[in-house]
Parts: sequence; structure tokens; C-alpha cells
Amino acid sequence: YQAGQIAQQSAAASSFTAMQGLIEGGELVMAEDYFNSLRGYDNSGYFKLGAMMMAAAYVDAGRLAPAIEIYRELQARSDISSFEGLVRLRLARLLNGQGDGEEALEVLSGTAPVGYDAAWAEARGDIYQSMGDIENARIAYKAALDSPTDLGFGATLVQMKYDATGPGPVEADS
Repeated sequence: YQAGQIAQQSAAASSFTAMQGLIEGGELVMAEDYFNSLRGYDNSGYFKLGAMMMAAAYVDAGRLAPAIEIYRELQARSDISSFEGLVRLRLARLLNGQGDGEEALEVLSGTAPVGYDAAWAEARGDIYQSMGDIENARIAYKAALDSPTDLGFGATLVQMKYDATGPGPVEADS
């Protein structure tokens, strides 16, 4: 049993390394084959890391639909809790980029995972803004600014987005 597990991990590592090299070399079509082989090792961390890498490569290549499919596949999994916030954030941003703001907001509904409060609030603000809902965008940006999560240098950008939504007080829904 242990020998089989070691062989599977070794095969997954080899596929991941090959996929990574192909992506870095701009060979996305060939990298897809290795990514598909990683799906057979879905209990390994290599599949999850490979999925994130492949989705990012698709986005860089301007191929949003397959990236969305990968993020949806990851979102549907129950074993991604450690990076669920990132997966859902990226999925929502891509959906919004394709003009599906309602679904993007649905992806970010509920309570954000620990550490993602500000990022999710900012993304909701961006989604509302793209939908023309300035009032809710302003409320979301204010929530991002008020979040206990440190925005770092991003706080300046969120402040600019907030300021661009207009003057006046913000009343958040309770």
C-alpha cells in the first residue's frame, strides 16, 4: 500500500513539474494534457496547485471560460477549505469580467473565510460598480475599508474607489 502511495505521489509530482515547465514555456496546449493527468491524483496537493496554476495560465492567455471551469471544479470540492476564499474570489472576478455580475455576487455571498473580509468586500464593490449600482458599491468599499483584515497598500486603491462613488454618508444594511 505504502509503495503504491509513494508511486502515485511521484507520478503526480512529475506531471505537476512537467505542466509547470510547459506553462512557463508558453506551451499551454501541451500543459493541458499534464493537468488532465493530475486530475487522476485528486487526493494530492499537486492537483490543487496545478489547478490554480492552470487557471491562472488560462487567464493570462485570455481564455476565461476554461479558467472559470477549473475554479468551479475546485469550488465544488470539499477539501479546499484552506484556499476556498481565494478560489471563490478569483471565480467571482472572472464571472464579473464576463458580464455575469449576479452570479459573481452569488459566489461571494455569505461570510467570507477568515482573512478575506476586505478582499471579498472590495470585489463586491467592483461587481456592483460594474453593474451600475453605485450605492451598493459604496457600501461594499466602505466595508472593505472598515474590515479588520489588513489591506496593506491596497487600502489606498480601495479608498480611491470609495471616493469615486460620490460624497455623503454610507448606511450599511444591518
